[in-house]
Amino acid sequence: MQKRKLKISRLLLLILPIVLVIGIGIYMGFSSNKKEEETSVETIATIMIDAGHGGYDGGTVGEDGTCEKDLTLAIALKMGKELEKINPEIKVLYTRTSDDISWSENEEDDLKERVELAKKEKADYFISIHINSNEDSSVYGYYSNVRANDSISMEIASKISENLFESGWKEDLGTRTTEYEALYVVDYLEIPSILFEAGFITNPEECARLNKEENQDLIAHALAKAYNDYIKQAQN
Repeated sequence: MQKRKLKISRLLLLILPIVLVIGIGIYMGFSSNKKEEETSVETIATIMIDAGHGGYDGGTVGEDGTCEKDLTLAIALKMGKELEKINPEIKVLYTRTSDDISWSENEEDDLKERVELAKKEKADYFISIHINSNEDSSVYGYYSNVRANDSISMEIASKISENLFESGWKEDLGTRTTEYEALYVVDYLEIPSILFEAGFITNPEECARLNKEENQDLIAHALAKAYNDYIKQAQN
């Protein structure tokens, strides 16, 4: 009998640590799931932010060698971060987050891929950020391009202008429609879509301003706030 008791005791000593480990694992898994549930945020809208050009396509180039693709990427990433900060319920997606592009080096495929990405990810809003150019180096200012029948983007574009004007960026050239200048990334999407021209890279003074990080922050904030304000308004 004594030997049997010893055997049972040894067996219990072997089993107890295993049971304890399993118990801790279950508890940790439960706690982790609970924490994820508590920290998960409901998505009320998804925005696809497109940094114009990229990779093989540098876009327009300023007198000082500034490439459009670099400015558009900087502003796009800043806008996304600003949106995530002011409203975590808005999901932010990008067509690109670096100078690398995932599609072929062909202009037609390039534009199609940006549109397809927005459709694939079921984005609710699309904004493509660009920097303009003109043969006349004195031309300057920002404006939005939208479809003529896109009243939502019209309203958001108006909010962008208001935000920029209030922050001291007063060179507003208004809102234009693609009736007069077709734009693939606007016209081939059914969701609210804007192609925003942040300024003219061919104007040396404006190009220098666009290169300053504080001005990129200012533009990014104006864009993010416009979308957030509209989405919050639409939710009410």
